[in-house]
Amino acid sequence: MKLYRTREGEATAVDTKTQLTTAGSETAPGPLLVPAGSTKIVGVIVAAMQNMAVATGYSAFIRLEGPALQEGPESIAVCAGGNAVATGGNNATAAVFIPLEIPVTVANEVLIYAEMCGTDVGQVNFGVTIVFGG
Repeated sequence: MKLYRTREGEATAVDTKTQLTTAGSETAPGPLLVPAGSTKIVGVIVAAMQNMAVATGYSAFIRLEGPALQEGPESIAVCAGGNAVATGGNNATAAVFIPLEIPVTVANEVLIYAEMCGTDVGQVNFGVTIVFGG
């Protein structure tokens, strides 16, 4: 059985760890706890949207942290891109599934952070779904 938990948000400053704390219309969904029966994170589904406010390139990754991660924090590269023209429009990274094998402790919290790296492109919006398995 797989269980899915989602958080979303935006990174608006380069090289700044930004916690993803909302879930669409749920502005305060509470802590993201490892569900009963889950022993590991088997993957993440990540989608991103960049507004490309400047002519530059960037990369982005997510961090999984918190007391639920038995082996400590994990960083996962999720997208990169660039634009040749300032205010050249938006860029979308389609949702992708990234398989993982991260042991977790039931009922403990997982924190999801996003970071934009390289050069500040304005903002990068993230949607991250953690896939738990047993």
